[in-house]
Amino acid sequence: MYPELDAERARLAFARRSRDRMVERLQHVDPQSAADEITSEYIEMTVAEALDDLCSPGAGDFFGRIDVDSERWYLGRRHIEDDEHDPVVVDWRAPIAAPFYRATGADPLGVGLRRRFTLDEGEIASYFDEHLDDPDAADVASGIPDPVLAEIGAERTGAMREIVATIQAEQDLVIRAPIDQVLVVQGGPGTGKTAVALHRAAYLMFEHRRRLARDGVLVIGPNRAFLDYIANVLPSLGERSVRQCTVVDLCVPKVEIRGVDDTPTAVRKGSATILDELAAAALDAVTPPPDDVVVPLGARRVVFSAAEIAEWLSRAAVAVIPINQRRQRLRAIAGQELLRRTGRDDAWPDAGPLRRALDKAWPSQQPVRLVDRFLAERFEGHRGRRRAWSVADQLLVDEANSLLNGPPQAYGHVVVDEAQDHSAAALRVIGRRSPATSMTLVGDVAQSTAPGGQERWDAVFDALATGVRPALRTIAALSIGYRVPEPVLVEANRLLPFTGVDTTASRSVRTGGPPPRWSTTSSTSLAADVANVVGELKHRHRLTGVVAAPRRHEALAAALAAAGFVTVDHVHQLGHDDVPLFGPEQVKGLEFDGVVVVEPDEIFDGTARGARLLYVAMTRAVQELAVVGTGSADMMELCSSSSG
Repeated sequence: MYPELDAERARLAFARRSRDRMVERLQHVDPQSAADEITSEYIEMTVAEALDDLCSPGAGDFFGRIDVDSERWYLGRRHIEDDEHDPVVVDWRAPIAAPFYRATGADPLGVGLRRRFTLDEGEIASYFDEHLDDPDAADVASGIPDPVLAEIGAERTGAMREIVATIQAEQDLVIRAPIDQVLVVQGGPGTGKTAVALHRAAYLMFEHRRRLARDGVLVIGPNRAFLDYIANVLPSLGERSVRQCTVVDLCVPKVEIRGVDDTPTAVRKGSATILDELAAAALDAVTPPPDDVVVPLGARRVVFSAAEIAEWLSRAAVAVIPINQRRQRLRAIAGQELLRRTGRDDAWPDAGPLRRALDKAWPSQQPVRLVDRFLAERFEGHRGRRRAWSVADQLLVDEANSLLNGPPQAYGHVVVDEAQDHSAAALRVIGRRSPATSMTLVGDVAQSTAPGGQERWDAVFDALATGVRPALRTIAALSIGYRVPEPVLVEANRLLPFTGVDTTASRSVRTGGPPPRWSTTSSTSLAADVANVVGELKHRHRLTGVVAAPRRHEALAAALAAAGFVTVDHVHQLGHDDVPLFGPEQVKGLEFDGVVVVEPDEIFDGTARGARLLYVAMTRAVQELAVVGTGSADMMELCSSSSG
């Protein structure tokens, strides 16, 4: 059945020996032989990183092969070469690898044969061939080959995996897109947009190594659980020098966040309008003196009129430098006028009244104090040392710091997941980190649920702090779902008309799988019945999670504990009896083999946001979805009752 199996196994063994030889050569490199200490340190660091790369799991393996004209190329996660430095395995990011992902029977891109390998316990167990130079051949896949579907549908481990062996053509086009643009990737549940964004970061670091090694790469996730979930993807691809954090982690200076804004307040604080108001408030602190300023210099009295100083303030205020730095421009203007009046270049130290008047007219401002004063004027109970700062307040502090003291640390490329959930204020925080406007933002407007979140991608472009020229704005769509089984996705897609956004329903390549299971119970039995359903699903799927409104978590945790389970708030490194329990707002971006959604009509409360939250909750399932509630057991009835 596999006539070349022995030859391919021999090739794999040779690739691993070549990897071992590369390791040996690197281990014999002596950094101390360099001409100077700086070069020695650079060599030592470079060698250490290369050794770490080559010693990672699967570094000498390959997952695919393409025959292009008379040449044969094996594709893997790392570049492997022989003793003559000829490639044995090419890195999946190399240009020659692109046809492996994009070639089709209709457009083979010069590929005669594409072969996909299946490894079992470190040995090649089988391979799947496509003869792309013969579109009539029986083995040319009309869809996604079975080995790829098997990998896509494999059980989850609680951590996101790299997908280099299963990248599809529409995903590869996004991954290899040019670096100098703001690229928005719109994709429904399970289209792989998060994985694509991370693989794009890895590709750009490979393609633009020197530039991004200097300027860095930043990955922004929605919360800590999500960051833990994706933490191993880039290291598994050989990229470790990437900062992964939330937007709040970026903000400077820090305030202690203890408060939670109600929805209307959070929306207003996150709006573009309030950012304009904050900028105006920062300049409102600049006030001309009420009276003329008299400067005694020996026997002379030099008089500067209030109107004259007001004109200085206006001239200094129109500068583009940070507001606190404009104070120095004001002093320079005043110093020049003092020199003109007196003819003395040493008069400034003796001009105390003028210096004090200017300091009072244009005081140095602190970001936290500015925001505290600003909020106190607009929101009741928002002033004082004891007041509780919220996330939205922290974003405004970062805005104020940029206005007053200048931009923060910037990065060569910024990746943002769940971009649709960021307010205008949050997007400004993000945009300041990429003055070169090199960004990848991924999300789904149908899953926009945060207060102040975005329902149109044009609004995202407009909100970024640096402004994005139309020529640099790109929107790419991922329309094919790979994670969510078709029966689950079809049911969830019925919610799209109620989300209030214009989006296209995703379609799944995974046509099999059981339909969602709907169970109706009483309010008194709800928690216990959820625990029973969790037990049934967990028997088949170790990674089974529960999604419910936060107010139900305490009762659900107690019922699950009575059934022998332990509720946790993470998805990685789970114990045997651990069951992740999340609210619909927190589960976004995560995935489980089995999902139990509790009280769907409580999540879908008749609002567009409720429809989006239930859409998110239902589309976390990779294998099975169960819904337990006290109301309707049919999604169509639920939708109809809500719309009425």
